[in-house]
Amino acid sequence: MADTELVVDARPVKTARIANASALVAFLVFVVVALLMKRENAGAYFGQQDQIFTVVLGLIVAGGLRLPARPRLHADTTAVRTRGYLGNWRTIPWEAVVAVEFPKSVRFAQLRLPAEERLAIYAVQRMDGPYAVATMQQLRALFAATHPDED
Repeated sequence: MADTELVVDARPVKTARIANASALVAFLVFVVVALLMKRENAGAYFGQQDQIFTVVLGLIVAGGLRLPARPRLHADTTAVRTRGYLGNWRTIPWEAVVAVEFPKSVRFAQLRLPAEERLAIYAVQRMDGPYAVATMQQLRALFAATHPDED
């Protein structure tokens, strides 16, 4: 395989499943509550607008619960691109990466940058087990391919 063909893509697996299931359950609870809202309840009146807002609120809560499924990693021979829970993609050229690490004491893989700065790779999580190990092996191979003078 040529160096130009080395590409690593990763995303959280177990966390994404938990986040998606939680979001679905929360949304369904809000929909059921909206449908079962009584027109009059202890002197309060719940109208159609209240029901609609309850469903919209369920969408907002579900969207928030899906945030742990958002991190991504895309690495090739030019750079590492990561996306966390919020915000846009962040691109780090391989020249700026000192090491690719996954210390036992942390939940996420890390890129070590100059001056001992560390950047968490939220897409590679300890709880993903073999998937995280395979991703780290690929990422370390890509690091070795982009840093041939360091052995």
